[in-house]
Amino acid sequence: MSKIQPVGGIAFNPSSIRKGDGYEACIHLYEYQTTVNTFWLEQLLNFDDVVVTVDVSTANKQDALEKINRSISENLTRIDEVANNIDKIEASNTVDNLTSLVYDITSKDEIIKIVTIRYFISARTIDELDKKAKTILERLEGLGYRGAIFLNEQEYEWKSLFLSSTEQSKLPNKRNEKGIPSISFGGGYPFHFTELNDPTGMYLGTTKTGGNVIFDLFTKDDIRKSYNALVIGLMGSGKSTLLKKILNNNGIVNNTIRIFDIAGEFKTLVRILGGEVIALDGSDGIINPLQIFATIIDEDTNEILEEQSYMQHLSKVSMMYQFLAPNANSNEIREFEKSLSNFYSSFGIDTRKATQYETNEYPIMEELIEFLLNELYENVQKGILKANITNNRQERLENIILTLEGTVRDYGKLFNGHTTIKDITNKQIVSFEVRNLVQFDKRIFNAQTFNILTMLWNNALLQGLVEKKAFDEGRKTTMEAIKYLVLMDEAHKFINSNNIMAVDYLINFEREARKYFGGLIFATQSIRDVVPDNTSSEALEKIRTLFELTQYKFIMQQDNNSKKSLAEIFDGQLTESEIETVPFMGTGDCILSINGGKNIRFHIEASDKELELFKGGA
Repeated sequence: MSKIQPVGGIAFNPSSIRKGDGYEACIHLYEYQTTVNTFWLEQLLNFDDVVVTVDVSTANKQDALEKINRSISENLTRIDEVANNIDKIEASNTVDNLTSLVYDITSKDEIIKIVTIRYFISARTIDELDKKAKTILERLEGLGYRGAIFLNEQEYEWKSLFLSSTEQSKLPNKRNEKGIPSISFGGGYPFHFTELNDPTGMYLGTTKTGGNVIFDLFTKDDIRKSYNALVIGLMGSGKSTLLKKILNNNGIVNNTIRIFDIAGEFKTLVRILGGEVIALDGSDGIINPLQIFATIIDEDTNEILEEQSYMQHLSKVSMMYQFLAPNANSNEIREFEKSLSNFYSSFGIDTRKATQYETNEYPIMEELIEFLLNELYENVQKGILKANITNNRQERLENIILTLEGTVRDYGKLFNGHTTIKDITNKQIVSFEVRNLVQFDKRIFNAQTFNILTMLWNNALLQGLVEKKAFDEGRKTTMEAIKYLVLMDEAHKFINSNNIMAVDYLINFEREARKYFGGLIFATQSIRDVVPDNTSSEALEKIRTLFELTQYKFIMQQDNNSKKSLAEIFDGQLTESEIETVPFMGTGDCILSINGGKNIRFHIEASDKELELFKGGA
């Protein structure tokens, strides 16, 4: 007895129980819904920091029928006597339900179960106890149930913890508890658990109900049709650990991985997995922005469409120019596009084999500048303008030349030269370090990352062509095909309301990547980094589209002031109660929302060996 008795004694107050280490109270559920769904008990029992008890006994069949008979008589009288039509309808519905129950009891051997549900709460102070009680009562009411703390009955409620239903009925406060048909009670089974069990997945963690989360980003079924994901979580929320688990799992199964790493956080893991780390500040080489990559594929033949890829390239270089000259007007942009097309023609690029030249056979930026100077001047050395050039065209060409000369002069290591970055086409894992690049002018950062993205799309297409052909010919299954994964960490640096061109490009990337076993993961700390409060409606819609195209949303702890943005961006995907819980999530807690599927709340788990491997993840 000394081991289990309340330390410090116990005193029963009218609405609480006082013990030597704090206070307790019992909330008694007294009103239930008339219509319930399968597993309805789960939502009544799944309360954090609460002891919930369910006492069940079997009602005497004859007593149950007598009570039902009295209730039917009362409602029939009510139908005849009340004037209010709504009251008549309610009474009529009750009679129908009770009549059906009588049939089940008498003809189908239905059994009535007497059910008592209690919630035992505790706190250090009476104020904290009252707050807990208020929260639980409000949640119960929101679910369609009602509970109360019965005054002057707390001693008997406390004793119920140690007594059977039969013994409880002998207490002074015995009540007529809720009678529930056994089929309804059985259908409320509360111990089912949420789980995700992908056949080719690897372990990420455990759900709140004890199920495993075994996840593969590249699982495809009737609901999950693409391979894109969004991960958001504040510092210390466990976001890095989640990302590294996903990368590690994909590395183990030999999928191709490309990472945009802002802080150098993935360097250790990439090198342990045998990958390559490349800095994008020019110190590790250059990617020629004028090199034409394959970007368009014939969906029927899986062959590269040369002329369409060339046109796509012209569009890409035009977008890069707009990054470099954000204030350029439409006439200047059209002038640039016309000059660029003429430049490739004069350089001898055959559009029918535009992507097939050797790396050093493509023009470079300084040669484009030389071409533009010759477009503007009759004699470049003497600065003599062409006789037939208009003032407007002169101004446009001068602006273009000024922009490109400044870019070559200050950032030639990034943009002026043939591609010298080692061929990464056959390298399984490559991380692009953006630590220094992010310190550059925003124009340069946007242009360079866009340049890399187009190269990665080219790589994804080339690999995807091979894998898709093997799949189409039956030589590989979906599971056996090598996948192509791009991770953009600190994604708000790349996708935001001030960089809509990149958002548009990534939307197209998302739409097309799935056809070639490709997927993208966007990771950022706060949803507000991507969608600030002053975001225009057009930008908001495009960013929402970008996120809607992600099959998976991993949502971890966010600031309280992010709830509005979460509601706007994930409208219809997160419930109001899920959004309310996000600011209070602990480290490793996560909601996985699967488009077209279910939301899974789970805790990310990593072994000591994984944490050592991940170094820096939390």
